[in-house]
Amino acid sequence: MKVARIPYLNAAPFYAGWGEDPPFEALDMVPRELGAAARDGAIDAGLMAVADWFRVDGTFDLIDPPLGVAVEKHVGSVILFARDRPQRLDGGRVVVTGESSTSRRLAQLLATACWETEIEWVREDQVEGEGAEEADGLLLIGDRALALMAEEGHGGWRRQVDLATEWWEWQSLPFVFAAWTVRSALPRRERERFAGFLSGSLALGSERLAEIAEAHAGRLGDAEFLQAYLEHFTYRLGADELTGLRRFRDLLAEHDIQEYEDARV
Repeated sequence: MKVARIPYLNAAPFYAGWGEDPPFEALDMVPRELGAAARDGAIDAGLMAVADWFRVDGTFDLIDPPLGVAVEKHVGSVILFARDRPQRLDGGRVVVTGESSTSRRLAQLLATACWETEIEWVREDQVEGEGAEEADGLLLIGDRALALMAEEGHGGWRRQVDLATEWWEWQSLPFVFAAWTVRSALPRRERERFAGFLSGSLALGSERLAEIAEAHAGRLGDAEFLQAYLEHFTYRLGADELTGLRRFRDLLAEHDIQEYEDARV
């Protein structure tokens, strides 16, 4: 069994019980890579960006009971760094990290339906030379966003727009960034065994948040800040989180927010 994990601090509590030799093959992938691997049949389970799971639903199922990475009100590591407030970025150009799947589409949805702006979204790997410095914004996720938030001056960006905050103020629902999924074709007993292993590992990780924060302290922030960051996440998805997940899916469809494979996001 091949299991993909996102190597970000916010997912670290899930991995506390994996050790050096987990009972499956573990592969580290950023969200965009993980989604592609799922579509290509290269993995059997993974902490998948929910926007990618929408595309493979029917091939991959949420594990039972559902686990994932969700927040209320703010996240701190999905940040649009901008020269101005988002409502004033109309006609502007925003560079988007190539690691992102869900956050990229959340940003597009907010721009279209909430901020009512027309923004040109360009993948970071398509920007030549110092092009990012000429952009009006930069969307970062995970540890890169945390590191820039911890940096004095935030790289010169005047605004730091937390996309989970924007979602909460718009929809008053938690936002689910990623969810643990497993290939539907796997035998039921194997899926249940994996779900049980993962739940037990999360229980261990939830008791060790201070240790996890201490191990990552430094460029991402001090240990006290990182522990508070981790404590803010909801990892066991309940009714409110699943309602937020469905709302996001419905709004993407309503506003025709698509995945792009070319130079644009």
